[in-house]
Amino acid sequence: MKTRPALLLSLCLFVLPAVAQEEIRVGVELQPYQPYSDVQGGEYRGYARELLDAFAAEYGYQFVYTPLPVRRLLSDFLAGRVDLKFPDHPQWNADQKAGHAVRYSRPAAPYIDGVLVKPQYLGQGKQRIALLGTQNGFTPWPYLAEIQAGHIKLIQANQIESLLMMAASDRVDAVYLNPRVVTHQLHQMRLAPDTLVFDPQLAHVEDHYYLSSIRHPELIEAFDRFLEQRAELVAALRLRHGL
Repeated sequence: MKTRPALLLSLCLFVLPAVAQEEIRVGVELQPYQPYSDVQGGEYRGYARELLDAFAAEYGYQFVYTPLPVRRLLSDFLAGRVDLKFPDHPQWNADQKAGHAVRYSRPAAPYIDGVLVKPQYLGQGKQRIALLGTQNGFTPWPYLAEIQAGHIKLIQANQIESLLMMAASDRVDAVYLNPRVVTHQLHQMRLAPDTLVFDPQLAHVEDHYYLSSIRHPELIEAFDRFLEQRAELVAALRLRHGL
């Protein structure tokens, strides 16, 4: 017996996960952070966009990207106004997330956060750092004890460009940022790539960004499968974006 087209369509819709038939709101950071992400002309771009688009295409999800300032992104995520959050990390804002069943994916993007200085200060240790610059929303975890004790003063700015200019003109002694992001930003500013350099001898963090959700843990499970089953695609994306 032949299956009628209308019946076949109904069966297909029935077996698709309900979440695949609705728009999924993905909360992302508004700030420029290439090669990981950026927002230009209202459009979300970069490695994160390509990775999440590939995942959505594989599983039939309809993603709508919502770029937000870092603090607003967290509050909208906890309030359920966005379904997914990227980037995220279990350590970030743990006190504010308490009581929320946040589900985190497998590692989705590698990163290093550390101290960058002018070349002439390379290898001179943290004792010369009295003023440390970083971006609003960042926590320089390896230096938190010194900051809280008053040995290091933390200077924060909204724009990475401002921080780099402060370091280049000695208004801060160093900046705590992602070296890959700094390299990209120096190129955009038409400055020499060695204007500021990463000091690997100073304490730094090597970790990963994660995709997270409160409302859709099953979607995080699907993303984990995607990362495992499409590992070659993910590796190619990282290579193309210098990650």
